[in-house]
Amino acid sequence: STQSTGRSMSDELLQLEILPENGEGTVHYKEDGARFDSTQTLKLVIGTKYILRVFSKSELKSCDVLVNGDILQLIEGEKDSGKQVHSVVFSTADVEKTVKSDRSVLALQIPTQPSSVLVPLQCKYYRPGREKKATWGMPLRRINVTYKVVAEETVVQSVKMTQEKPKN
Repeated sequence: STQSTGRSMSDELLQLEILPENGEGTVHYKEDGARFDSTQTLKLVIGTKYILRVFSKSELKSCDVLVNGDILQLIEGEKDSGKQVHSVVFSTADVEKTVKSDRSVLALQIPTQPSSVLVPLQCKYYRPGREKKATWGMPLRRINVTYKVVAEETVVQSVKMTQEKPKN
């Protein structure tokens, strides 16, 4: 059966936030239409540290998260609206600039039960000094990852970036 959210009862929801570690500014994304693998593109600056926050109703299997192949340790934080909150800092120091009219991938592997969720986020990496271009688009609030477990395998159903509500 389907709830009013459009997700079936067996679907799980993982929510992600990505914030600059220095607390300055906001991460942005843009709608890209059907030109690339995904219709949405995250905008990040090379050589920057970001905080990845993972919100989950279910317990995570471990605290090891993979960010572009690097194994990092998630740190458990306070619960938020009944959800487990874990966070980790990752760096874009070793990524290549995304060439014009192309897209890169920020690959996240989150340790859900019974197997990990692989979340390939379409991304555009900007050189330092081009931060202004990284702010064109919408301020990112959360990334909603809907997945289900099929025969002990975790299958991502959808990845949707949502925008920050304007502050009054």
